[in-house]
Parts: sequence; C-alpha cells; structure tokens
Amino acid sequence: MFLSACGGSGGSGGGGKTSEEVLSDATAAVRANRGGQDAPLPASGPAPQAGQNIWVVCSTMAAEGCSVPAESAKEAGEAIGWDVTIVDGKGSPEEYANGINSAIAAKADGIILANIDCVNAKSALANAKQAGVKTFAFYAFDCDDPMLASGGAPLFDAQLLLAGGITYQEFSEEHYSRSQADYAIASTDGEAKIIEFTETDILIAQHLNMGFEKRVAECGGCEIVKKVPFTLTDLVTGKLQGKTEAALTQNPQADVVYVPYDAALTAGISQAVVASGRNDDVLVVGGEGLTPNVGFVQDNKGQDFIAGTPARWVGWAAIDGMNRLLQGEPQVDSGIGYQTIDSKGPFPSETTYYDGNVDADGKPKQDYEANYRKIWGIS
Repeated sequence: MFLSACGGSGGSGGGGKTSEEVLSDATAAVRANRGGQDAPLPASGPAPQAGQNIWVVCSTMAAEGCSVPAESAKEAGEAIGWDVTIVDGKGSPEEYANGINSAIAAKADGIILANIDCVNAKSALANAKQAGVKTFAFYAFDCDDPMLASGGAPLFDAQLLLAGGITYQEFSEEHYSRSQADYAIASTDGEAKIIEFTETDILIAQHLNMGFEKRVAECGGCEIVKKVPFTLTDLVTGKLQGKTEAALTQNPQADVVYVPYDAALTAGISQAVVASGRNDDVLVVGGEGLTPNVGFVQDNKGQDFIAGTPARWVGWAAIDGMNRLLQGEPQVDSGIGYQTIDSKGPFPSETTYYDGNVDADGKPKQDYEANYRKIWGIS
C-alpha cells in the first residue's frame, strides 16, 4: 500500500521577515548540532541466549541506508551466536510480506524490520503475531501511526529508541528534520527560497517533511517555492535527475534544495545540481551521511549539508533491542542521536560514512561495538 503525500505544489511561507529570535535560535542550533547529539550508551543488558533464529527484512539492499544496518545486525547477531538471515525486500511490499512469511515458515524466533512501515506489510505482520514470532523495527512506523487515516492497531512488538529514550517519530519530526531546517535558515540569514523533495510512499519521508515544514513556517522570510514529489520507483528507475533539472529551471529564485535522505541525492539530485551550473549558488541539504554523500560534501559536488545518522550502529542497537525483547526486558535508550556536517566538517576519519558523533579530528566519541560486547559478556 503506497501512501499519499501531504501538501501541495509549493508556496509555503514567505512574504515576511524572519524574527531575530528565530534566526538566533537557528544559528545556535547549528553550532550545537555540529558538536553532536548522541547520548550515553546502554550501561547494562541481559546476557544473550545463543542459537536464536533471527531474520532481518530490509526494504531494499540497493540503498546503503538500509543495507548497512541490515548487514551490521547480521554481524552483531552472529557475534553472540545467533543465526541471522537477511531478506532483500527490493522496495516491494509483496517482497516484504514474502520475507516475513518465509521467516515464520522457518520458525524464526524474531524478525527485525529495516525501513519497512507496518502498513506496507500488515497482513504478514499479523501472521507473525499469530505465530508468536517477535518483531522489532527501526527506521519504521507502526500501523497506529498518526499519519495514517486508518492504519489500525500496532503490530510491532518493539522499536528502536533514540537518544533521550524518544521514539522515531519524535526524533524525526522534532530533532532531526529541525536540524536540517535550522541549517537552511541560518545559512540564508532567514531568507531561504526552498525546493523541497517530498516522498509519497514511505512514512519516514512524510514525517521528515512535516518536521522540516513546521520549522520553516516559523521563518517569516523563508518560503518553500516548489514541492517535488517522488517515490521509491522514481529513485530506482533514475527519474530523480530529470525532476531536479526541471525544478531548478522553473524556480531560478531557489537557493536551497531540501532532500529528506541521502539515497535520493546519490540517485540523481546531486548530479542534476552540478550539471545545472548552480552548484555554488544553491545550498543542498541532505541527511544520513552515507559514503558517497560524505564525499559530495567534501568535494562540493551537489550536497552541502548532512544530518548524520549512524547506519552501522543502528544494526548493533537493533540486535540489542531484539535480545531485550526476546527476554521480556524493556527497551532502553540506544544513545543514537545525530551530528551535522558541512564543508567545515567534522568529517569521520575512521570510516567513509557517518557512524556516530566524532570530535574535531573525526575520531569517534564513543565505541558502541565495544560497549555492546561488554554488556553482552562477549568482549
């Protein structure tokens, strides 16, 4: 089931002047977010029970933002003696259902959903609940999500908690997307003219767009001059570059391009910005901090800003969450926050992608893998 996007074609906000308070708050947030917003790591946890049969169903292994946490969940699970199987959902709700039902047939103890919303696998998740197979989700929203007109009862057994013990919805709308908006506001002195890419078939993009728009609405001198809707199909079939070229041509006044996540930038948006000849005049705001996107920001190739989320860390945290779920323990704050990166850094020095807060020299501030090994008793 694909979902309809909120909002119209553009024209949101603008026509006024940004208050000194909003501009000052945005500028202060940019400084704070560059330092990082991770929280302390979990201090304890139940000893894992070896031999668990765990399946990870990923929305699409073609996207680094899903494949990296899926593969790191397999790595972490195998480190504690679990049998972990990854299923590539290939961006298809039918494949999501097939993966979940295959896990049930294989007598899985647990299923980890990576970037798959409940509404896009509802029947299969109901099958899992009936079969007594526990489900743990990250980067996903349950069937009772407020964005849904009629999603129904929740079907996930547990979800990843972010820094401060908050839900993914709160993280997405009130923290992560706000950091993206604050950067656009501060960088344009409160006069951003924005082309906003909005995705229509996954809930996370809709939550991110909502949070971004909420903050931009407080910027009296800012305006969303164009909304460009796209889908996962557009992403995998190469249509994003053409959509970007058209939007830039039709909106010469635009000085900000907002994209909710990095894979869309690597799939054609950044390339179109460079080809347009406006690369140095348009601020391109993205997210995640995947390998190619860190390179784009470093080399000034169609992306100027990253709101980093730690792809590999998420996989290890998912195994910790699944372990707690299987043993009837409550979920805990994973410590996962975000950190913003622009041409001034800070760029990670030990990985090619963002994987947690780093200091000014790019060194990790915390060692999440060592911490999980310690609390699991396998260090």
